[in-house]
Amino acid sequence: MTMFAASVPHLAGRLNSPSLVAASARASAVAQTRNVSSSPYGRTHVWKHRQRQLPKPFVPQFPQRVIRADGSTFTHYTTSPRSVIRLTRDTTNNPLWNASKWMAESEEEDVVTGRLGRFNRRFDGLGGHGQDVDWMSEATGEELAKAVEEAEKKLGE
Repeated sequence: MTMFAASVPHLAGRLNSPSLVAASARASAVAQTRNVSSSPYGRTHVWKHRQRQLPKPFVPQFPQRVIRADGSTFTHYTTSPRSVIRLTRDTTNNPLWNASKWMAESEEEDVVTGRLGRFNRRFDGLGGHGQDVDWMSEATGEELAKAVEEAEKKLGE
């Protein structure tokens, strides 16, 4: 008999009852997890750390040699198990990537494509293509020499 049962004689018979023994067995099984958190915020923010169900997947990376249409090759790593891939259409022979190759060879690429080509197409009929540049010829030859002499005279005075 325990000390508690000896001090309280009317509970002595109840402490050894089968229901109390079963309750204490359940309590010992439940005692493995805490019902009360030591955190001042309660148990709502405390997470149980569980192991992952499956390990993270391993993604295989295979080296792959790519042979382009012009014959150049490079190696890159991919999940495809094919070791060699031959391209028939790539950036070297596609008209969307190389517009100058499919246009007249006499035209320069910048004139036709890109920002300069877009600018020229947009403002094509507005003029300004060197039509009124006669004022530039005034500063050449004799007139330039006269202007230099006049400037030297004024500086010399």
